[in-house]
Amino acid sequence: MATCEVPARVSVGILVATGVMVLYMLRVNLSVAIVAMVRTHATSAFNDATEVKQAYCHQFETLESSFVNSSSDGYELDTNITAVDDPIFEEVALTEQLLLTGAQKGMVLGAFFYGYIITSIPGGRLAELYGTKIVFGGSILLGGILTLFTPLAAKFNYIALILIRILIGIAQGVVYPSMHVLVARWIPPLERPRFISITYMANCLGTIMTLPVCGLIIDTIGWEAVFYVCGAVAIVWVLFWSFLMFDSPCNHPRISDKEREFIMEAIAEGTTQQKPNQIPWCAFTTSMPLWAINVAHIGAMFGFTLLITQLPTYMDSVLGFSIKNNGLISSLPFLAQFLGSTACGCIGDYFRTRNYISVATSRRVFATISLVLPAITLVAVGYVGCNTLLAVILFPVSAACLGAIGAGHLANHLDLTPNFAGTVLGVSNTIAFSISMLAPIIVGALTPEQSLQQWQHVFWLTGAIYLVCWVFFMVFAKFETQKWNFHVKEKTVKTEETNSFLKISFLPKITSKKRRCETEDGV
Repeated sequence: MATCEVPARVSVGILVATGVMVLYMLRVNLSVAIVAMVRTHATSAFNDATEVKQAYCHQFETLESSFVNSSSDGYELDTNITAVDDPIFEEVALTEQLLLTGAQKGMVLGAFFYGYIITSIPGGRLAELYGTKIVFGGSILLGGILTLFTPLAAKFNYIALILIRILIGIAQGVVYPSMHVLVARWIPPLERPRFISITYMANCLGTIMTLPVCGLIIDTIGWEAVFYVCGAVAIVWVLFWSFLMFDSPCNHPRISDKEREFIMEAIAEGTTQQKPNQIPWCAFTTSMPLWAINVAHIGAMFGFTLLITQLPTYMDSVLGFSIKNNGLISSLPFLAQFLGSTACGCIGDYFRTRNYISVATSRRVFATISLVLPAITLVAVGYVGCNTLLAVILFPVSAACLGAIGAGHLANHLDLTPNFAGTVLGVSNTIAFSISMLAPIIVGALTPEQSLQQWQHVFWLTGAIYLVCWVFFMVFAKFETQKWNFHVKEKTVKTEETNSFLKISFLPKITSKKRRCETEDGV
């Protein structure tokens, strides 16, 4: 049997991380493109001329400059900031745009989540039955194809654009639950916080690349090209995934025998050697520890949805960044989130593998970091006014703290029920995004004039949601495997293996590779 110098689970992690990057490229491209493809300008009552609405902070600068001009001899300032900086208005005659109200724009941005919540639970169950390879890969393929048709839908009617975004959401709803299934089958328990932090939070890397690249594409080619490029990249990625991805260590052709035995021994403590054929729905609905995770996920995803859908709009309408700079500046929080997630995952693994802290302490600490600190920093953004430097600093700080969810409540699903990890994450995603998908609509309703004072209300509301969800998690969370995880028979939960990430120190075999993998393939 051929072996790899790089552990097979690392190569699996790379495939998953790049897939998540592509997933978010398809998800967030509209957040930047909509700044160019949609206009919400007011029309004069006396003629059909379009009145360009300046950014809130540029309006303030304009008033201040006008006062200086009227009171200073021979001193003039150029106050036409938005028109110069934003090429959208220079090329409006050359680019076909949708004319939407703020509420309609919020509906377009939120449409993805209307579909997303439909397939989260089925996605987890499908992956438990048929594997992550088909579920994850099929989602990206369908999303890529639909993205190619987005410009056509947008030019036809904004309702058609909403429908195609709903379909993309339906396709993508299966992905994260299917990834939890992969983690349960591939990754030893003590490596899971780090693996989740790096691979799941690769969505930040996808966002980091997508936002500035989309801004550049719009500035040089046009907003339609954004969707053609993203769709093509997704289809190419699916080709690599189909040849290189395998659902378990037992059917990976290049894994070493030692690594296979190490993984199978490590995951045996929480997983049965049969596919889950009955879901304990009653236990799911009455388990307060699961509800603690669900509520924490609501808070985290509401804040994340606010950033991913509304940050480019805030940068444009309040701070007044041009479309080219908007994408670059808007990507900084997601870079911070990825770095924060990776750091928290590594720190959590370090202290856990050395038994410095318990699982409970680790989860509670990182849940506090991911829910309390973002609330504080996000509220602070509303009070720095038009100080763009402080705003550009505080947004990344808030996002970096939010990145701790990988070592916090998100890993708690696998503590409670490795056998049903995909299904319970699907439930959490469905509940969380059923609420967080309202974020774009709420923002549209609370900020009709896009003033800083109106955005302060948005930030206070988000901060309150963060804190309420954190309190609920701290009160009701638990961290040991639940009895209903074993749908066939109860097992005594063994002590966790203590091997650190990527350190292959193998326990004695307790069964042959052939027999163990035959059993696993029957899962």
